[in-house]
Amino acid sequence: MNAKQKTTLTKIFSLAGTILVWGPILFMFLTAIVGSIMDKRLLFDYLMLAELFPIVALGLALLILAGLLSRTFAKWFGWGAAAAVAALAGGQILATASGLASGALAQSGLVFAIVIAAIVIFNVIVIALAIIGIALVKRVFAKAPPSAVPAE
Repeated sequence: MNAKQKTTLTKIFSLAGTILVWGPILFMFLTAIVGSIMDKRLLFDYLMLAELFPIVALGLALLILAGLLSRTFAKWFGWGAAAAVAALAGGQILATASGLASGALAQSGLVFAIVIAAIVIFNVIVIALAIIGIALVKRVFAKAPPSAVPAE
């Protein structure tokens, strides 16, 4: 792959990945605003990012690839995505193992608090990675500084 193809692929991956990660975040806030106005009380579905995980995961995968190709933020995206998946999977495993997911355990107590905390941690990590995605897009699309060619 030549340098021009690599640059083009990096731009496509970074832009598409950032859009795919920001999409569910913006949809979560849009539905919260519209739902709150219609119901005349505060409504916020903090589970939406977990529900739309396939879209978020695809966006994160593209951001990881773009980070690797551009050698920018690759470790941030890799470790961040791993931490987000670990938080979400840990919360789901705990909810299933404790009976909270099936309704056998009441939605209160320490187990419920830990599961909610895991989902909130997942959301915070995804939002942080989306912000870093914007920084990646800025770097990838930034014009290269003019080369230092001596005037003759």
